[in-house]
Amino acid sequence: MKPLSLLTRSVLATAVISLTACASVQKTTSEQTTLSNTDKAVAVISSIETGDAKAISYINPTQYTQHNLAVKDGLAGFGEVLQQLPKGSAKAQVKRAFSDGNYTVTHTEYNFFGPKVGFDIFKFENGKIIEHWDNLQAITPVNPSGRTQLDGATAITDLSKTKANKALVKGFVNTILINGDMAKINDS
Repeated sequence: MKPLSLLTRSVLATAVISLTACASVQKTTSEQTTLSNTDKAVAVISSIETGDAKAISYINPTQYTQHNLAVKDGLAGFGEVLQQLPKGSAKAQVKRAFSDGNYTVTHTEYNFFGPKVGFDIFKFENGKIIEHWDNLQAITPVNPSGRTQLDGATAITDLSKTKANKALVKGFVNTILINGDMAKINDS
Protein backbone atom coordinates (compact mmCIF):
# COMPACT_ATOMS: atom_id res chain seq x y z
CA MET A 1 0.00 0.00 0.00
CA LYS A 2 1.45 3.38 -1.04
CA PRO A 3 1.89 5.78 1.91
CA LEU A 4 -0.25 8.90 1.87
CA SER A 5 1.44 12.26 1.34
CA LEU A 6 1.51 14.73 4.22
CA LEU A 7 -0.95 16.99 2.35
CA THR A 8 -3.35 14.10 1.70
CA ARG A 9 -3.15 13.02 5.34
CA SER A 10 -3.75 16.60 6.52
CA VAL A 11 -6.83 17.05 4.32
CA LEU A 12 -8.14 13.64 5.36
CA ALA A 13 -7.52 14.49 9.01
CA THR A 14 -9.43 17.75 8.66
CA ALA A 15 -12.36 15.94 7.06
CA VAL A 16 -12.50 13.20 9.66
CA ILE A 17 -12.20 15.59 12.62
CA SER A 18 -14.80 17.90 11.13
CA LEU A 19 -17.27 15.06 10.62
CA THR A 20 -16.93 13.82 14.18
CA ALA A 21 -17.46 17.32 15.47
CA CYS A 22 -20.77 17.54 13.70
CA ALA A 23 -23.48 19.86 14.78
CA SER A 24 -26.97 19.34 13.44
CA VAL A 25 -27.94 20.90 10.15
CA GLN A 26 -29.83 24.14 10.65
CA LYS A 27 -32.86 24.67 8.45
CA THR A 28 -33.65 28.11 7.15
CA THR A 29 -37.16 29.38 7.82
CA SER A 30 -38.93 32.46 6.53
CA GLU A 31 -38.35 34.12 9.94
CA GLN A 32 -34.58 33.77 9.67
CA THR A 33 -32.78 36.60 7.94
CA THR A 34 -29.32 35.06 8.00
CA LEU A 35 -28.36 31.71 6.53
CA SER A 36 -26.10 29.41 8.53
CA ASN A 37 -22.73 28.46 7.09
CA THR A 38 -24.18 25.00 6.50
CA ASP A 39 -27.01 26.47 4.42
CA LYS A 40 -24.52 28.57 2.43
CA ALA A 41 -22.27 25.58 1.69
CA VAL A 42 -25.27 23.50 0.58
CA ALA A 43 -26.42 26.40 -1.63
CA VAL A 44 -22.99 26.61 -3.31
CA ILE A 45 -22.93 22.86 -3.98
CA SER A 46 -26.54 22.90 -5.20
CA SER A 47 -25.80 25.82 -7.54
CA ILE A 48 -23.68 23.45 -9.63
CA GLU A 49 -26.96 21.85 -10.68
CA THR A 50 -29.43 24.71 -10.35
CA GLY A 51 -27.30 27.57 -11.68
CA ASP A 52 -28.52 29.76 -8.80
CA ALA A 53 -26.21 32.78 -9.05
CA LYS A 54 -27.08 33.98 -5.52
CA ALA A 55 -24.96 31.17 -4.08
CA ILE A 56 -21.84 32.81 -5.50
CA SER A 57 -22.43 35.71 -3.08
CA TYR A 58 -21.52 33.33 -0.22
CA ILE A 59 -17.95 33.11 -1.55
CA ASN A 60 -15.46 35.85 -0.67
CA PRO A 61 -14.64 37.29 -4.11
CA THR A 62 -11.22 38.65 -3.07
CA GLN A 63 -10.02 35.79 -0.86
CA TYR A 64 -11.09 32.38 -2.15
CA THR A 65 -8.49 29.62 -2.16
CA GLN A 66 -9.35 26.46 -4.05
CA HIS A 67 -7.42 23.41 -2.86
CA ASN A 68 -8.35 21.28 -5.87
CA LEU A 69 -5.27 21.24 -8.10
CA ALA A 70 -7.43 21.18 -11.24
CA VAL A 71 -9.27 24.40 -10.32
CA LYS A 72 -7.84 27.92 -10.14
CA ASP A 73 -8.30 30.10 -7.07
CA GLY A 74 -10.98 32.77 -6.99
CA LEU A 75 -14.43 33.00 -8.48
CA ALA A 76 -12.98 32.82 -11.99
CA GLY A 77 -11.63 29.31 -11.31
CA PHE A 78 -15.00 28.19 -9.95
CA GLY A 79 -16.71 29.60 -13.04
CA GLU A 80 -14.24 27.98 -15.46
CA VAL A 81 -14.99 24.50 -14.12
CA LEU A 82 -18.73 25.06 -14.42
CA GLN A 83 -18.28 26.29 -18.02
CA GLN A 84 -16.53 23.01 -18.93
CA LEU A 85 -19.56 20.92 -17.96
CA PRO A 86 -21.85 19.82 -20.77
CA LYS A 87 -25.06 21.86 -20.49
CA GLY A 88 -27.60 20.24 -18.17
CA SER A 89 -25.24 17.42 -17.17
CA ALA A 90 -24.33 18.51 -13.65
CA LYS A 91 -26.18 17.09 -10.67
CA ALA A 92 -25.46 17.73 -7.01
CA GLN A 93 -27.58 16.25 -4.22
CA VAL A 94 -26.20 16.94 -0.75
CA LYS A 95 -26.83 13.93 1.50
CA ARG A 96 -25.28 15.33 4.69
CA ALA A 97 -23.95 18.70 5.81
CA PHE A 98 -22.31 19.48 9.13
CA SER A 99 -20.62 22.49 10.67
CA ASP A 100 -18.01 22.82 13.37
CA GLY A 101 -16.79 26.33 14.06
CA ASN A 102 -15.66 27.96 10.81
CA TYR A 103 -15.73 24.69 8.86
CA THR A 104 -18.61 23.05 7.02
CA VAL A 105 -18.43 19.59 5.44
CA THR A 106 -20.82 18.29 2.80
CA HIS A 107 -21.22 14.71 1.57
CA THR A 108 -22.74 14.82 -1.89
CA GLU A 109 -23.87 12.61 -4.75
CA TYR A 110 -22.65 14.27 -7.94
CA ASN A 111 -22.86 13.88 -11.65
CA PHE A 112 -19.86 16.05 -12.31
CA PHE A 113 -18.05 14.75 -15.39
CA GLY A 114 -19.62 11.39 -14.51
CA PRO A 115 -21.32 9.90 -11.40
CA LYS A 116 -19.30 10.62 -8.26
CA VAL A 117 -19.52 10.88 -4.51
CA GLY A 118 -17.87 13.89 -2.95
CA PHE A 119 -16.63 15.31 0.31
CA ASP A 120 -16.35 19.09 0.30
CA ILE A 121 -14.88 21.15 3.12
CA PHE A 122 -15.53 24.87 3.28
CA LYS A 123 -13.76 27.34 5.56
CA PHE A 124 -15.75 30.45 6.45
CA GLU A 125 -14.58 33.82 7.64
CA ASN A 126 -17.03 36.63 8.41
CA GLY A 127 -19.85 34.59 6.89
CA LYS A 128 -18.09 34.07 3.53
CA ILE A 129 -16.34 31.02 2.11
CA ILE A 130 -12.60 31.68 1.92
CA GLU A 131 -11.28 28.16 1.26
CA HIS A 132 -12.55 24.96 -0.32
CA TRP A 133 -11.20 21.42 -0.38
CA ASP A 134 -12.84 18.51 -2.16
CA ASN A 135 -12.41 14.83 -2.73
CA LEU A 136 -14.41 13.27 -5.55
CA GLN A 137 -14.50 9.56 -6.29
CA ALA A 138 -16.38 7.47 -8.80
CA ILE A 139 -19.44 5.79 -7.33
CA THR A 140 -18.72 2.13 -6.67
CA PRO A 141 -21.12 -0.83 -6.49
CA VAL A 142 -22.72 -1.89 -3.22
CA ASN A 143 -20.13 -3.50 -0.94
CA PRO A 144 -20.39 -7.09 0.42
CA SER A 145 -22.25 -5.86 3.53
CA GLY A 146 -24.87 -4.15 1.36
CA ARG A 147 -23.67 -0.59 2.01
CA THR A 148 -22.95 2.21 -0.45
CA GLN A 149 -20.81 5.32 -0.29
CA LEU A 150 -23.91 7.42 0.30
CA ASP A 151 -26.30 5.52 2.57
CA GLY A 152 -26.51 5.66 6.33
CA ALA A 153 -27.84 8.02 8.95
CA THR A 154 -28.23 11.70 8.15
CA ALA A 155 -29.40 12.90 11.56
CA ILE A 156 -26.88 13.57 14.31
CA THR A 157 -27.47 11.79 17.61
CA ASP A 158 -25.49 11.51 20.82
CA LEU A 159 -24.26 15.11 20.70
CA SER A 160 -23.19 14.66 24.33
CA LYS A 161 -20.42 12.36 23.02
CA THR A 162 -18.94 14.97 20.66
CA LYS A 163 -15.93 15.85 22.84
CA ALA A 164 -15.02 12.19 23.46
CA ASN A 165 -15.52 11.32 19.76
CA LYS A 166 -13.27 14.22 18.71
CA ALA A 167 -10.54 12.98 21.03
CA LEU A 168 -10.90 9.41 19.70
CA VAL A 169 -10.69 10.49 16.07
CA LYS A 170 -7.85 12.93 16.72
CA GLY A 171 -5.89 10.10 18.35
CA PHE A 172 -6.56 7.82 15.37
CA VAL A 173 -5.58 10.49 12.85
CA ASN A 174 -2.36 11.34 14.66
CA THR A 175 -1.34 7.76 15.50
CA ILE A 176 -2.38 5.93 12.34
CA LEU A 177 -2.74 8.42 9.49
CA ILE A 178 -0.04 10.94 10.33
CA ASN A 179 2.51 8.87 12.27
CA GLY A 180 1.74 5.64 10.41
CA ASP A 181 1.89 3.50 13.59
CA MET A 182 -0.21 0.64 12.21
CA ALA A 183 0.66 -1.58 15.18
CA LYS A 184 -1.84 0.50 17.18
CA ILE A 185 -4.71 0.30 14.68
CA ASN A 186 -6.82 -1.93 16.97
CA ASP A 187 -6.20 0.10 20.13
CA SER A 188 -9.28 1.80 21.51
